[in-house]
Amino acid sequence: MTTPAIPTVLETAPMDPALAGFLAQAAAQGNPPLESLPPAIARQVYRELADTLGLPAPAIGKVKDISFPGPDGPLRLRAYSPDAAGPWPVLLYAHGGGFVIGDLETHDKVCRTLCHHSGMLVVAVDYRMAPEHPFPAAPDDVEAALRWVLANAAALGGDAGRIAVAGDSAGAQLALVASRRVNAKAVRALGLVYPVAQHPSQPSASYPENEGKFLTMGVMQWFMASYLGQQADADKHPDFALLDSGSLASLPATWVATMGHDPLRDEGHALALRVASAGVEVTHRHYPEAIHACIHFTAVSPVGLRVMTELAQWLRARV
Repeated sequence: MTTPAIPTVLETAPMDPALAGFLAQAAAQGNPPLESLPPAIARQVYRELADTLGLPAPAIGKVKDISFPGPDGPLRLRAYSPDAAGPWPVLLYAHGGGFVIGDLETHDKVCRTLCHHSGMLVVAVDYRMAPEHPFPAAPDDVEAALRWVLANAAALGGDAGRIAVAGDSAGAQLALVASRRVNAKAVRALGLVYPVAQHPSQPSASYPENEGKFLTMGVMQWFMASYLGQQADADKHPDFALLDSGSLASLPATWVATMGHDPLRDEGHALALRVASAGVEVTHRHYPEAIHACIHFTAVSPVGLRVMTELAQWLRARV
């Protein structure tokens, strides 16, 4: 399949006015920085944000919680089935949240939306979080979930020969790492929404340009310190430093979304170019008016729903 070349210079545009208004209103409230909160409180803030700023989720077939033996004890999955006859292609989804916040609830609407628009069985993984469980707990868990899905898709009504993996932000990094570790022919597609690809100690130009546009340098430093802890050279490990180490040639066809007003914009763009240079089929979609985490803000602006719909359409065509 032929895909358009990835531009070396990204399109620019003013921020979506509704998103700009949301950020101005949030700043005026004077809430404490997320990184100043205990992790449990920060997680609750994220849950409430995702719940209140997202449109009601579309109707799907059914939702089922599952437990399976993970690397260090039971792990939870949540399976979202389409309202149609199976067997369905399967999407394993890893939520974002900086490896510290985020869970099945923060991304429930996201997974329902992807299930509805793609017609796929979506399986969300509730991987272990930092700082309680630092690197490499999260990639180990997502890898285990992918192996479990490959072995058990049919029991859920899925097609074990048609698997995709996707995630947003930190979850996008975990989705890529799991796909690379497992390297199964049945994994046909990889979806990355504003991925984390390098440590904020090596900030690209999009960091200072977009400071405070939902993401800040302070919160990213907190996320990475919590995730990587005091482990020597963990920030250079191939399962973290996606731009600097580890082969990407084994990845399946990959879809990468970047947002114009996101500190992670340039590293996501660089990752798309690096995956393409490894010989992988890459589709890069840039949303110049959007901010990080916009897939949660569908009641504020339509751009987040467009991101999810276009990812779902691409997955449906690829898997």
